[in-house]
Amino acid sequence: MKTRLSSTNDCDIAQNRPSFRSVQPAFTLIELLVVITIIGILISLLVPALSRAKAKAHNSVCVNNLRQLAIATRVYADENNERLPGAESLPTMPIDPKKPLPRICDVLASYVGKTTATNTNSLTVFKCPTDKVGRFAAEGSSYEWNAELNGHRIDETRTANIFLAWQNKDGLSQSTNKVLLFPPGTTPLFLDYEEFHPRPPKSGKNVAFMDGHIAPLEATSN
Repeated sequence: MKTRLSSTNDCDIAQNRPSFRSVQPAFTLIELLVVITIIGILISLLVPALSRAKAKAHNSVCVNNLRQLAIATRVYADENNERLPGAESLPTMPIDPKKPLPRICDVLASYVGKTTATNTNSLTVFKCPTDKVGRFAAEGSSYEWNAELNGHRIDETRTANIFLAWQNKDGLSQSTNKVLLFPPGTTPLFLDYEEFHPRPPKSGKNVAFMDGHIAPLEATSN
């Protein structure tokens, strides 16, 4: 005769069996504070690196803009008897208010891909990404055009003789013939209006020179 275990005995065995529950470890207050401190240290190390990377990226955009503008200026000269454009250095304060010259962004608009008679204020090639003082909005460009070159021949290294006369403090009159030198490698076409670019311990400007190369112009200390 077979012996059969009752269901009651099965229940008793199940109830007496030890239960195994997974216990989740909990952070103590000290451990939590340590983790927060480590995260704070990592953030303090990461933020300056991100800031430097951002400044470097903005500087690269600015340099690329100036390179495009230098090329556009040369193409303009090629199509205008090797003469450089005539434009205001500061359009909001024209050299001759009675006969203001155009803005450089309007003169070169068609040479940087903008259709004539359209809004040139949307030309981002004229906008430095670190222009925080509103030069682009006010002048149409973050980059100052060298108005001393208005109408000059591109790559011209010197002007014709200029006759100058003046009187010194002793009342004696003097005169001389002078020439203005424009070496292409050191003569700027465009430069940032302001010291937009942080280069610790001071900021500086980017410059597009007549020969087409782009280089930083460090701020001078007082």
